[in-house]
Amino acid sequence: MPKVRKNKSKDNVVPFNKPKVDKVAEEKRELRQSEQDRLNAVIKEKCSEILEIIDLSQIEKQWGLYAFLFHCKQITAFDLHPSEYVRLNDTTNKEIIKNQREYLEEYFPEFVRDDANTEENTKKVLH
Repeated sequence: MPKVRKNKSKDNVVPFNKPKVDKVAEEKRELRQSEQDRLNAVIKEKCSEILEIIDLSQIEKQWGLYAFLFHCKQITAFDLHPSEYVRLNDTTNKEIIKNQREYLEEYFPEFVRDDANTEENTKKVLH
C-alpha cells in the first residue's frame, strides 16, 4: 500500500502579520494624485485667465461664462463616451450645487431654505 503524504503547504495558514503593501501600486497612486493636483492647478489658472478676459471684454459676463461653459461641455461630450459624459455631468452638477449650498449656508444663511420646510410648503401649495 502506498504511503499517503501529508500536505505541508501553508495555504491554509492565516498570517498574523499584515500583508506587505504593493510598492508599485502605491507609487502609481501617488503619481496619479500628484498629476491630478498639478493638472487641477493649471486648469484653475486657465479658468482665472479666461474670467479675466471675459471681464475685460465689452460684453455681458453672463454670456461670456455661458459660452465658456458651453464649449467645455461640448468638448467633453464629443471626447468621451456618452455614458461617461452623462456620469461626469451629473456628478459635477451635484458637487457644484452642494458646494454652492455650503457657501450660502456659511455666508448668506437667509438665502438657504430648510429642505423639510420646502417640502411641507410644496404640499400645502399643491393640495
